[in-house]
Amino acid sequence: MRLPYRSKSVWRQGIWIEALLAAIAPFAVCAQGNLLLSAKDLGAVPRVSEIQIDSGPASAAIQQELRAADRALLQAVATNDRLAAARLLDSEFTWIDRDGRSRNKSDLVNRIALLSAGPDSNVALQPYGRVALITGTHGLTPDNAPALFARVWVRQLSGWRLLLYQETAPPNAVVRDARYGTTRAQWPAQCDNPCRSLPYKPLSSDAQEIVASFMAGEKAVFDADPEAASRMLADDVLFVTPASSQPMDKPQRIAVMRSFRHAGEVELPPAVASMAMWVFGNAAVMSLDQESPAGERLRATRIWAKRDGQWQLTFSQQTLVQ
Repeated sequence: MRLPYRSKSVWRQGIWIEALLAAIAPFAVCAQGNLLLSAKDLGAVPRVSEIQIDSGPASAAIQQELRAADRALLQAVATNDRLAAARLLDSEFTWIDRDGRSRNKSDLVNRIALLSAGPDSNVALQPYGRVALITGTHGLTPDNAPALFARVWVRQLSGWRLLLYQETAPPNAVVRDARYGTTRAQWPAQCDNPCRSLPYKPLSSDAQEIVASFMAGEKAVFDADPEAASRMLADDVLFVTPASSQPMDKPQRIAVMRSFRHAGEVELPPAVASMAMWVFGNAAVMSLDQESPAGERLRATRIWAKRDGQWQLTFSQQTLVQ
């Protein structure tokens, strides 16, 4: 039976609205700025609405859908199926390889084989509503060097899409201290960026709160204040750095901070050169370019989750730029 004209019009309008939302969603949830934000500005940032979908506990069906998307992507990469892979990459997809090189979707769509790696092992899935994190280890091509990887998936209107893919290969133990390490300093020392200011201005109240938590956490590191830092860190937080072949958990990170306090030294957090953020309900993804006081350049991915009304860091991965 043919639909009445009015019903067909409403149906078409619904499809048009859904298509419009799908087109603008990545831009609405991404807040990338180039203005300098200081701590005193946090209370003065205007509220800007963003498209956000409230998220509840991830169901088994949604997790199965995510795992299927992840397997489909790996299969597309293995068979060099560019079209299939492109459909699973978010429009703002970024890959950070073991050398810290950053490539976007347009860079990879015709060279998808660059993402090839050995079989994944030690795979873990952590859902955060519309954001999901898949971590593990695999061998890199062509030398099969071991690396820790993180694939950050986001649930868009069209399904799960890969937003960020990062690999970190620990440097050889012989040269590790020369290439990457915690920057120590004696008092007095100063921390402007990222403790008091950032080259970024949030566009929503949630982004504003996340930036405030980020800066408070970095200041706690500088102040060697593990109690303050602990409030910004989720209990299940993990840190992946070029200095270690294994992730660091919250107790281990707090222990490092206490060691600075006992030694009377200062841990200088890397300055932020640029920042981008995507907010998805009660989860957010942050991408940063950083520079240590020693001049080392780092690319980092962070995931934040809002728990009991507070934004906490749940995952951080850094890759040294060679």
